[in-house]
Amino acid sequence: MSGPTQIYRQLFSFLRQHSHYRDLRHLIALGWMVSALICSERLSLSAWESYVPCRARKAQSVERRWQRFIANQRIDINKLYVPLVLLALKNWHSHRLYLAMDTTVLWE
Repeated sequence: MSGPTQIYRQLFSFLRQHSHYRDLRHLIALGWMVSALICSERLSLSAWESYVPCRARKAQSVERRWQRFIANQRIDINKLYVPLVLLALKNWHSHRLYLAMDTTVLWE
């Protein structure tokens, strides 16, 4: 089993247990996005292409898939993301945590 696939399976199992999703496809897409982010070590949608198995022949198709997921109004990021972050941070109370915030969305 390849690295990205193994990471995806572990992430998907975790996400399935700890998130309240409306559509399983959203959870699958999120799992692949996070595993590609971890494997590529880059926050670039185009860098994730080689880490996600897909039938698409063009890189633009894969990028559009991620963009549609991010822009989907039916996905409530607060319900999906916040509980997962809180769960991940639960045992870090004695460690130093560095937080980087993207403030570009504040100036639209």
